[in-house]
Amino acid sequence: MALALLVLAALAGAAEARTLRYGGDEAFAPFESLNAEGQPEGFHVDLLQAIGEELGAEVDIALQPWPATVEAFRAGRVDLIAMVDTTSRRAYARFLKGHAAPTHSVYLPAGAVAPRALQDFQGVRLAVLDTEPMRESLARWLSGISESALRQPNARAALLAVQRGEADMALLPSSYGDPLITQMDGLAAGGTRFGLQTYAFAVKPGNDALRAELQAVLDRLEADGRLPALRARWLDAEPVSLQRQAIERNLREQQRWTWALAVGVAVLLIGSALALSRRNLVVVRERARRQKAERSLHQVQELLDRTFHRNPEPMFVVDHATGVVRDANEAVATLLGVGLDTLVGRPLRALDHHVGLDALKRMARAIDIHGLIDGLPVALTRADATQRACLVSAERLQLAGVTVVLCIVRDVSERLAQDAVFRLGYEQLCEETQQAEPVTVPPAEGTAPADERLREFTRAVAHDLRAPLLAIQGFVGLLRERLQLGHTAEALEYSEQVDKATRRMNAMIEALCSLAQIDQRAPVRLPIDMRALAEDTWRIVRAADPQRAIDVRFDALPEAQGDPDLVAQVWQNLLHNAWKYSARNPDARVRVDSFVEGACTWYRITDNGAGFDMAHARGLFQPFRRMHPKSQFEGSGIGLSMVQRIVRHHGGDVRLRSQLGVGTVAEFTLDPLPR
Repeated sequence: MALALLVLAALAGAAEARTLRYGGDEAFAPFESLNAEGQPEGFHVDLLQAIGEELGAEVDIALQPWPATVEAFRAGRVDLIAMVDTTSRRAYARFLKGHAAPTHSVYLPAGAVAPRALQDFQGVRLAVLDTEPMRESLARWLSGISESALRQPNARAALLAVQRGEADMALLPSSYGDPLITQMDGLAAGGTRFGLQTYAFAVKPGNDALRAELQAVLDRLEADGRLPALRARWLDAEPVSLQRQAIERNLREQQRWTWALAVGVAVLLIGSALALSRRNLVVVRERARRQKAERSLHQVQELLDRTFHRNPEPMFVVDHATGVVRDANEAVATLLGVGLDTLVGRPLRALDHHVGLDALKRMARAIDIHGLIDGLPVALTRADATQRACLVSAERLQLAGVTVVLCIVRDVSERLAQDAVFRLGYEQLCEETQQAEPVTVPPAEGTAPADERLREFTRAVAHDLRAPLLAIQGFVGLLRERLQLGHTAEALEYSEQVDKATRRMNAMIEALCSLAQIDQRAPVRLPIDMRALAEDTWRIVRAADPQRAIDVRFDALPEAQGDPDLVAQVWQNLLHNAWKYSARNPDARVRVDSFVEGACTWYRITDNGAGFDMAHARGLFQPFRRMHPKSQFEGSGIGLSMVQRIVRHHGGDVRLRSQLGVGTVAEFTLDPLPR
């Protein structure tokens, strides 16, 4: 009888034993994957074993292709899954706190300069996975290129797009891209890893008891150091250098070709005279160099076509001496509703039925006296007799020894209808123009805020885009001339200069587009965990150089109300500035805290970096105005302008205090300021 009772007790204990069913991805190393024997291994496998020990439960781990795992989870065949928290997934999953961050790597042509920070992606044709986690990550961290990214169905397709030249680089999860890059000739992985996403466990809706139990276990594992130790073992281990593998592969191939060439040369030397061989080699090399230069000229002409002729900003170039339009882009013809052949080669006064003779004379006098026009309001009449309100900016320049005037026209009709402050500034400028002859160019002291905001809007385009544009036009002419003379080496050098100028201009246009889109975005007020958002942003910022020592401290930050994606860009720009400008301080420190002033909560970022002279702070928030030479600190010059637009879009404000060699304090609030 006693033996029977013992057997029944054992059976009852076995019946009560828990089993936790986990579903994962069979090919997502180092998080989880199947090894050569078909057994699960990786960070999640070891973490689940530790969780099972804490819960006194068996963990049944099933790894299969990811779509099958998601289907099994939604059907209730597994209890637990790990994935990125996204909007649509919250409909069928309840997420725990994030416990790890899968890294993303950049894959690009071998020898190309890899980005080291998120700001470096501006103006880049980027191939990415067409998945919801990637779409939401781009919207949060790279909103300037989220809509133009080249979306691909899988990692191999993204890498092939880079290989074919359809994209400049690919941004992919390292777990997907690293195994493939060694098979892709001519491609390499950049050294910087980006933590754009956070991995979290998830359970089915209604299973709140299991969710709370698992979160308590993860908190204990984090507190006693076991979870950080697993991260260090699986996620922070130094990966094998993919670039080294690619270099070694190319070196072996080069050695094979070298031996083959040596044999061929030996045979050639035996059968031919040395002088004839040398002559033939010179001819072949010169032909190859000329073909390369001709291809470069073709590519440069295409770049110029995209940069000037296909630019969305209406632009045209006028000969200053004769007043003849030397060149114009399609945007001008579209704005006026005419063909390009009616503009190019004709005198500017032939446009008097579109602009008005008085306005043309006013612009000519301003150019003659001041050399430039800074945001002149002009009413244009299209070919269909409709009126458009525009701003004209122009500057007198020297191009290939000829004096020309570069004109940029911006149609602001829609902006006037949507923005009352902008409309007020436009009306003020119209009044000034009617009262003053000739047109005054620089804004006077005490200019109204609306007036100055309008001038800033046009000044950035007119002044800052002209330098790379004219560099492109000038170098194209020199390249074509050197190629006709047979100077292929110089022609190739000019093609590289054109490529640099084009990339710079495209990046500036992308930045200005991002800046303009902020004011047009509908106001959003959602709860934001500012401490979590700031810490997530900091992890991404310091991914550019994870080995760099820097003392950072985040105090408790109160919750805010706003647009999470826009506010993420505020943190990204301000924290990146603190990281960048403190780089030369061996004892670098960054502090993030908050304080209340009046009825507003202010968030503050303090660093002990290079700082700047407050005497030059007047242009601090203007696009492309820099406090330091670009040779000292890289950057697009658009970051603080974007920060100011975003916080003012919320009704708040941003302010900076700084001292050279001491550091900078940046403060912003999203609360509407008291009037």
